[in-house]
Amino acid sequence: MFQEYDQIEQQIAEHQAKIEELQEQMARAERKKEGIIAFDKALVNLAAEYQMEEEELFVARGEQIVDWLVGQLDDESAPEFIQTLKARVARALKKEGEAPRRTRRASANGSGEPKLEVGHYRNPYTGGTVEKKKRNPKQLNQWVEEHGLEKVKKWKI
Repeated sequence: MFQEYDQIEQQIAEHQAKIEELQEQMARAERKKEGIIAFDKALVNLAAEYQMEEEELFVARGEQIVDWLVGQLDDESAPEFIQTLKARVARALKKEGEAPRRTRRASANGSGEPKLEVGHYRNPYTGGTVEKKKRNPKQLNQWVEEHGLEKVKKWKI
């Protein structure tokens, strides 16, 4: 009978230790959550102070974001949103592959590219410069997709 009592007492002590450990983990998680909220507020305030839009911040950090995401793709312990992102990209690529391709006759201007004048273009968000000669470079077409033709036309230097 005393042995059973001692075992129960030992189990209670083990459970209390586990509860304390979980409470410490919860406190650390709360602290991180507070840090994320504070970071987000600070970022919003800095963006406002320097008259930047959220999109400009993402564009400026785009390469680092992509590198981080690519590094997460094969990581088994990656956050759940990485798996969601992989699935969405796979669906979009599959859908894109199923869509009929445009022919030269089907496109409005014959080449399928937006009409931009020959010259140099500078992206004010990234500082990147691209030269357009005969055809649009891939980077220039990407900028047109992201920001729109009219906006990119204004970037001519």
